[in-house]
Amino acid sequence: MKIKLITLEKYNGKESIKSILMPNNEELLSVKELEQWLPWKAANIRRLFRSGKIKGRKVYKEWYVSRENLYNFLSGK
Repeated sequence: MKIKLITLEKYNGKESIKSILMPNNEELLSVKELEQWLPWKAANIRRLFRSGKIKGRKVYKEWYVSRENLYNFLSGK
C-alpha cells in the first residue's frame, strides 16, 4: 500500500508531514490535529492509538487516523 504525501509544514526548522492521503484519497488526521479538536493532550491521544482504542497508522514515527475511524471511536463503535 502506497501513501501519498500531499503537504509539508516547517516546524522548528524541520519539515514535517501536515496531512497525507491514503490510496483511496482518504485524508488522515495527525495527533497534532486531534489535539486541537479533542479535549485531550497529545500524550493521551497517542496512548489511545497504542492501546488500539483508536484504529490508526504510524507513519514516520507519527500516528494518523482516518475520519471514519475517529468517528467510530467517538461514537463508541
